[in-house]
Amino acid sequence: MRTTLPAPAGAPHGRSSRRSLTGGIGLATALALAAAPVMAAPAAAAPVPGIPSPAVDLGHEVITPGDGWASWTGPTYPERVQRIAEPVTGGSTAAAAEVYVVDDWQQLRDALAGAPGGSQNDARYNQVPRIVYVTGTLDPWLRADGTRTTCDDIAAQVTVAGSGAHFDMDDYIAAFGPGIDPSGPLEQARVEAAALQAKITLQHIGSNVTLVGVGDDARVVGASLRIRDAHNVIVRNLTLSDAYDCFPQWDAGDAGGNWNSAYDNLSVWTSTSVWVDHNTFDDGAHPAASLDTVYGRPFEVHDGLLDVTHGSDLVTMSWNWLQHHDKTDIIGSSDSRTQDRGQHRVTQHHNRWTDIGQRGPRVRFGDVHVYNNLYEQTDATTAASSADHPFFQYFWGAGKESSIVAEANAVELVDPSSASRIIAGWGGTQLRASDTLVNGAPVDVLAAYNATAASPLSADVRWDPADAYPYALDAADDVADIVRAGAGAGILSSGTPVASDAPGSFAVSDDNGRDTGLRDGDYRILADLWWGQNATVVKLYENGVLVDAQWVDGTSPAAQHAAFDIAGRIDGTFEYTVVALNPHGATTSRTHTVRVTDAAPGRAVLTASGARTGTVTVSADLWWGTNATQYVLLRNGVEIDRQSLAAATPGAQHAVTMVGELAPGTYEFTALLSNAAGSTEARPVTVTVRG
Repeated sequence: MRTTLPAPAGAPHGRSSRRSLTGGIGLATALALAAAPVMAAPAAAAPVPGIPSPAVDLGHEVITPGDGWASWTGPTYPERVQRIAEPVTGGSTAAAAEVYVVDDWQQLRDALAGAPGGSQNDARYNQVPRIVYVTGTLDPWLRADGTRTTCDDIAAQVTVAGSGAHFDMDDYIAAFGPGIDPSGPLEQARVEAAALQAKITLQHIGSNVTLVGVGDDARVVGASLRIRDAHNVIVRNLTLSDAYDCFPQWDAGDAGGNWNSAYDNLSVWTSTSVWVDHNTFDDGAHPAASLDTVYGRPFEVHDGLLDVTHGSDLVTMSWNWLQHHDKTDIIGSSDSRTQDRGQHRVTQHHNRWTDIGQRGPRVRFGDVHVYNNLYEQTDATTAASSADHPFFQYFWGAGKESSIVAEANAVELVDPSSASRIIAGWGGTQLRASDTLVNGAPVDVLAAYNATAASPLSADVRWDPADAYPYALDAADDVADIVRAGAGAGILSSGTPVASDAPGSFAVSDDNGRDTGLRDGDYRILADLWWGQNATVVKLYENGVLVDAQWVDGTSPAAQHAAFDIAGRIDGTFEYTVVALNPHGATTSRTHTVRVTDAAPGRAVLTASGARTGTVTVSADLWWGTNATQYVLLRNGVEIDRQSLAAATPGAQHAVTMVGELAPGTYEFTALLSNAAGSTEARPVTVTVRG
């Protein structure tokens, strides 16, 4: 009986050989697109030994003109609703307040939602431009107390209807089998448990976002990121690992029976203008070789590594490394989604595909350009195969109404005779493949496929990539070396030219009272970094709430200074902290307290004249203090006059009311002087009019 696997452990896999590569290789090649014609990504110049490449702030980079479909301008129709696409800029226009550095899962969720504790849908529909830098490992299974949630913890929250027992995948497996589609209370309980997992591990990404890793160890482990109902998104320099499904579904009708998982490491749903660049995708702690066999099929806990579905459009996938996975990359979710006609336009260039089983990519409906990619197999492909189920199926799948153009790709096969399986037909009719190297030799892979295909594919495709964007190809002979040197996370020298580590802590002070001698509600908070690693953004928090943020220039270890204008505070105590950020991290200052004692107007002095004659005049004089903007005079508690005053703190203020003739008697006059911070009552003056 299969035992439920634990949740992903999140331990990084070895990358030491790749970390030694100089960061400029990937950057130079990814961005070397020049005008007329645009170079797609020529080989980078050799790095100078001993001289590190300068760090680049990836948060502000945008896609280069001509870099595939994501750089295209024009109409697109996700779910048949028109959207006018423009080249991807992500969150590059973000205000300083919308820059985040995250080092745990909840911080990522808060940043994408735009508020602490925000929901998945808050993130999904958030269109405010944001830059989110990821440092270290983000793991949704890791609790705040350091313990880990497990699949069994989730299952224990679900009760199987009619039994009173907690759900268990072992019970699910025991109840069904080959040729039997699960149904009834156990299937309902599995669905409920899967929904609980989704709340923990599935995270949406909304529009106008740049999500980038910093350094060579930025990782998201055990989670599924989904760009959904969004546009203008960049995801770069991240290792996205092991989107593990605790509760896969058995589908008896899927090619004789298969286990199907719900989660992709990264998926693009109903979204347009997306750039996915220099990332690594893998199965982490649960590679295919570790999976049990249940009902004679691998107990598959992963879906795709990177899927583009549900009418998504205008995507460029560049310089990514996709490793050791079966159903790797599908473009188009279903043959029945005819609303996706004209969508699913995707460019894939300079990606490295290592030991994948299939879908590199498989396409429905889309015009897809596949050029200068490396497809390599090692002994791991052989080890993952069995006599009944060879692991390698195909690389390029021509699905319904698709049109694939494949140019100058390099393929390295363990078994050269499998060249005829580089292409597979899934109801498509068009695929053009040119200049393909197989184990270093040119091979007409389309002819190899058509030689035995029941439905041959035509090389007469309906589109030409050069009509959509200018590009130039690297020579197929050079592709393997170029891609191995430049693809994947940790290649780009990411960070900031301003600093090489998280910023130092700013000293916080204020100038309250320096201008007028009054501790009123208008002042400046001053933030100074006298020495250390510089910041790129400083955020000001008042009583724990973000009230202002600024971009700051810097060159470590030079000093930095920021000033925040505060206005309209009432009398009270205010605590300020400054959070300094750069792509490497964030630091928080000591708390600085400001006490406001003079925000409301000073106390006026009332005088009265004319009591002997019965014709009374009342004057109000503010000799010192914060000025008022309004004066109200009351006689015996009833308002008799109201005047606007011009404030010029700390100058004196004067107001006069001609009360006029009063009948004999005793009268008490008082006045209220007010401004936005409050009101101050003058000491009363008593007037007695004699008969």
